[in-house]
Amino acid sequence: MGGSAFSSKLLQSAFPRLPPVVYTDLKMRLFPKLQNLYSFVAVPHEAPEKGDYGDLDFVVAGPKRSGPSTKNTTDSINVPHELLEEVIGACYVNPMEGNRTSNFAIAVEQGEWAQIGHEKEETQYREQAEAGRIYYQVDVNVCANQAEWERVVFFHGYGDLGMIMGLCARNAGLALGTKGLKLPNPPNPPIQLSESFNDITEFMGLSMTEWKAGFGSKREVFEWAGASRLFVASQFRSEGEGFKRVKPERRMYAEFIQWAMERTAVQTSAGVSSEKQEERQRGIRDEALRYFGKKEEFDSLARERSQRIQLKQTFTGSKIRDWTDLGEYWKGVKLIMDTVRLRVGGEEGVLRILDGEGEEGLKRVVLEVKDELRIGVNANPPI
Repeated sequence: MGGSAFSSKLLQSAFPRLPPVVYTDLKMRLFPKLQNLYSFVAVPHEAPEKGDYGDLDFVVAGPKRSGPSTKNTTDSINVPHELLEEVIGACYVNPMEGNRTSNFAIAVEQGEWAQIGHEKEETQYREQAEAGRIYYQVDVNVCANQAEWERVVFFHGYGDLGMIMGLCARNAGLALGTKGLKLPNPPNPPIQLSESFNDITEFMGLSMTEWKAGFGSKREVFEWAGASRLFVASQFRSEGEGFKRVKPERRMYAEFIQWAMERTAVQTSAGVSSEKQEERQRGIRDEALRYFGKKEEFDSLARERSQRIQLKQTFTGSKIRDWTDLGEYWKGVKLIMDTVRLRVGGEEGVLRILDGEGEEGLKRVVLEVKDELRIGVNANPPI
């Protein structure tokens, strides 16, 4: 919503809704100015059927340098806010360092809209604003590099389409966002499957050619997203565990949910049978791991976690004490455990014994070490 970033400085009435012609004119005026400052500049594809706009969003990366570099840690990705403010003619700015979004308020010059056929709207907005002053809100999202820039431009294209794709992915047990596609693996960190939206859309069964060609209506957007093999109407849901609440102003997202639920009702009433959602999610997750070449990494991490659990449950002070009948002689228990580790090659060696011979094999080694060290409840180890 235009002006929301400046609520502490200016009234909401100072930021009018922009007719498409005004929005396009502003975009065309500012685009070359930003291109003089950044190597990569884009405005994500606007949502179809939009009657007006609250603000103008630029996504940029790769600052162009004309002066000496500074020691600022964000210097490598940011053009100085003062320079950007001057170049685009902003009156107010909410500066954010690093790869974040800064907000700029640019004054609408008197009669500016009249030159492009919207004098009436400009007059009306000025009458509503304090002292007749109105502004454009321009947001500049600075990305860390070209790869992130490409992902952000894609994900924010066509209104809420990126969020809609994310919802379809979540229904299939995956997670999609500006950082790409991930496989949730709670309570462990997620597995990064891919950062390439070309590869991600192909896996989802979506045509990037159609995406690049554009959409004439929101319905076309919904049908494109709904064509994904990750979208199954009979199993679709938008809330519950694992689903984030979305702001009410995300109307396009809400309209997609309504569109999807209508198809859910049709399939349910038609008695369309489908595999259980849990089984389907397991199948898709496994397929995603193989498709993106992450299966071996996933299995390796799972084995490591399982081994750590096994080690914590088996090679413990309490268990060694019980095997060796050392009672409360914990110093002896520790010495035995340290010696076992040295003999077998650390905890990896302990795990090899557990895998090959089980607990009995490990117990045998522990008792051998105890005997060699001549450790007992009433005996001290040799010096």
